[in-house]
Amino acid sequence: MRRQQPYAVIAMAGTLDKDSLIQAGVTLADCLADQPEAVVLDLSDARCADDRLPGWLHRAAVGAIRWPGAPIIVAAPPCPVPDGQDGIAVYDDLAEAEKAAAVLPVSPRRSVTLPPTAASCARARDLAQRACTAFGLPRLGQLTQLLASELTANAVTHARTEMELTLRRSGESVIVAVRDGDPRLPHEAGPEDRGAGLELVSAMATDWGSLLTSAGKVVWARAAVDRPVRAADL
Repeated sequence: MRRQQPYAVIAMAGTLDKDSLIQAGVTLADCLADQPEAVVLDLSDARCADDRLPGWLHRAAVGAIRWPGAPIIVAAPPCPVPDGQDGIAVYDDLAEAEKAAAVLPVSPRRSVTLPPTAASCARARDLAQRACTAFGLPRLGQLTQLLASELTANAVTHARTEMELTLRRSGESVIVAVRDGDPRLPHEAGPEDRGAGLELVSAMATDWGSLLTSAGKVVWARAAVDRPVRAADL
C-alpha cells in the first residue's frame, strides 16, 4: 500500500480468490482509516480465479463512499468490472487512474492525538469548535462538539488506548472520527446496557458507524444541518 495525498494506492497481485480478497479487505480498511480522498486499486499484476471481484468491489465501494467518502478507482482490472457504478471508476492503466485521483480536491481537516483520560473530552470539544470555524461551518459547532466529546469519551471509557481525533469537512457537513487501538466495535446501548454504547451519537448524528482495522477501529459520525423542507418536496 502506498499513501500520498490526496489518495492511496493498493497494489493487488497474483490470483484474486476468496482468501486474497479477504486479505485485500483488511488492507483496504487500514487504508480507509487514514481517510484518503480516493483509493486506487492497481490490478495490473492480478488475475481473476472466479467471478468474485465485481461483487467485492461493489461492497467495498458502498462502504467507502459512506465513510470516509472515498471513491475506488480501479486500474487495469483483469476481468470485466462495471464502470459507472456509484463509487467506482475504471481506467485502463495505473497512470490514468492516478492522474484522475491526483486532481481530486483535498478536504480540510484537523487532527490531534489524545490520551485515554477524562481531560481529552474537553480537548476534543475545543478542537471541534475551532475546526468548524476554520471550515466556515460555525453553525455546526455545538453539534460537532457534542459528537467529538461523546466519541472521545467512549474511547476513554472502553478502548483505554491512545486515540486520534480527526475532524474533516465533507461538503456542508463535518465528519468526526476517533481511531483507537481496541478492536471491539461499539453499539447502541439497550435498556440493560446503559452507558456501553453510543445512543446519543446515534440520535444526534446524520449518520454514524465504525470500521474494524488491523490495529483497532475507527468510530465516526457526521454532523450536518437538516435540509429544510421545501414546498416542491411535498
